[in-house]
Amino acid sequence: MDTLQGSATVNQAGSRELWREILADELDSPVEPFGSDRLRPWLLHVVKRCTEVGDGLACLVRSLEYVEQQSVTVAALWPLVDEWEAVDFFNHADLGELRPVLSSLPSSDLAAMTRRASRSRVQELPVWCQTAWQVFLRLAGENAPVGELPPSMAFLALAADRFVEEGRPDAAEVLRRFNRATATDLGVADLLADWQHSEFLQPAPSLVPAYLLMQFEPDRVEANHYHLSHWRQSDSEGWHPVRGETVRLTREELPAAVERLIEDVEEKWADLRQPVILEFVLPWELLNEPVEWWSKESDSSSPTPLALDYPVVVRSLERLQRAAWHRPWHNKWRQLRERPADSHPHWSRPEEDGAYFFHLERELKEDLRAVCLVLSEPPGDDSGTGRSEVLAGLRAGVPAMIWHRNDCSDPAFQDAIGEILEDRGLGSLAERVGKWRKEALALGPGGWGQHVGRHLAILLDDPERKPSPPGPA
Repeated sequence: MDTLQGSATVNQAGSRELWREILADELDSPVEPFGSDRLRPWLLHVVKRCTEVGDGLACLVRSLEYVEQQSVTVAALWPLVDEWEAVDFFNHADLGELRPVLSSLPSSDLAAMTRRASRSRVQELPVWCQTAWQVFLRLAGENAPVGELPPSMAFLALAADRFVEEGRPDAAEVLRRFNRATATDLGVADLLADWQHSEFLQPAPSLVPAYLLMQFEPDRVEANHYHLSHWRQSDSEGWHPVRGETVRLTREELPAAVERLIEDVEEKWADLRQPVILEFVLPWELLNEPVEWWSKESDSSSPTPLALDYPVVVRSLERLQRAAWHRPWHNKWRQLRERPADSHPHWSRPEEDGAYFFHLERELKEDLRAVCLVLSEPPGDDSGTGRSEVLAGLRAGVPAMIWHRNDCSDPAFQDAIGEILEDRGLGSLAERVGKWRKEALALGPGGWGQHVGRHLAILLDDPERKPSPPGPA
C-alpha cells in the first residue's frame, strides 16, 4: 500500500484509470473504479481484491509495469510479491529468522546456485534478486514436479553447505532447522534427505545453444528511428525466452546499442557453458546490413567483429509479424529439419519477363523440397530484384536464403555457394557459412575484405523460435 501510494500512475486520474482497466483485464475480473477523494481506502480495496485471486498480486504489479515500465515503484513491488507468495507457500511460517542469515551470504554464486536448486528450470534471475534472501523468496513461487524437492528448500540446503564451507556452522544450522521443520509440514522429508545425500556431479555442457534475439522494428511515426527489443534464451529444456528492455534509437545508434547489449548479456551468462548464437530480426531496409561484422570492444585499438565470437544469422521482421505467411513457413521448416538430405536449394535466375517473380513464387510453393533460395541480387531498401526475390521466398515459406551483400554474380560467391549447398543435405547451412566467414577472419582486417566470406549473408528463420509476445501496448 505504501509503495503504491508513491506511484505517479496511481496519483494521476487518467493514468490511474488506464491502470485499473489493464488490471481488470489481467485479473479477468472487474475492479471498482476510483470514486472518492481518498486514495488509500480505494487502494486497500484493490489490493484486497487482488489477494483473493490466484496470482492476483503479480497481476497488479504486471499491469502497473505495462504503464510505468521499469519504474522505482515497480522495482519495489516485485520483491514484495515474491515475499507474499513465499509466506503463502510455506503456510504462513515465520520466515523472519532466515532474512538476516541469507542476506549475509556472498552474492557471487547466486545464479549458479539458482540453476542447480531449480534443476536448470530457472536460467536467469530478475534484476531485483540481488541477495540470497531475495532469491529464496523468488524460488518459493516456482513450481516443482511431483517427487522433487521444492527449489526454495533446495536453495536453502545449498546455502547451508556454503556457510559450512565458510566456517559459519551456526548460520547453516538456522537454514537446516527451518528445512527440517518445513519438510515435515509439507511431507517432503524423504526428498530433503535424498537431496542432502545425493552426489551432484557437474553436468556436461549442453549441446543446445543459447540464443540472443535482437529485433529492430521501425518507428511508425519518425523516420530513421527503430525500437530495439531483445530476448535471451538459455534453457536447454525448451524454448522459454526472457524478454529484455525495449529502447528507441536512431539507425546510427544501433551498432553501439547492440555492443552494449551483448556485453550485458555476456555478464549475465558468465558461467554459461553452452554455445551462443546471435539472431537479428530485421526489417526490409536493414536486411542487407552486415550485422555479423559489427564490433565488440569498439573502444579498443583492435575491435572484434561479432562473427569472430558467434554464429550470426538474420531473420525477417515482416514474416514474423505476418501470420498469413506462417503455414507454408512451418511446412518447409519441417522439411528442412526432418529430411535435410531430401531437400534442395533453388537458384533465382531472373529472365526478361515481367511475370518472373510470380513464377518464382509459384515454383517455390509447388516444390515442397525447395527450402533454400539463392538470390541473384542483394536485397536493397528499394523495390529491386533482390527484394522481390525475398518477398517471393517469404510468401512461399522458404526458411533459408543466401546472398552476396554486394555482388551475387561474383564467381567466388558462385563457387562458395556450390560448396555450401553440396549434396550432403541442407541441415548445416549456418555452420558452412560460418566456415567461410572464419576463412575471411583468418586474413585479418587488411585482407578479409577481398574474401567472399566477408560478404556472405544468410537468412535462417526457425518458426519454432519466436520471440515471446509483448504485453499490452
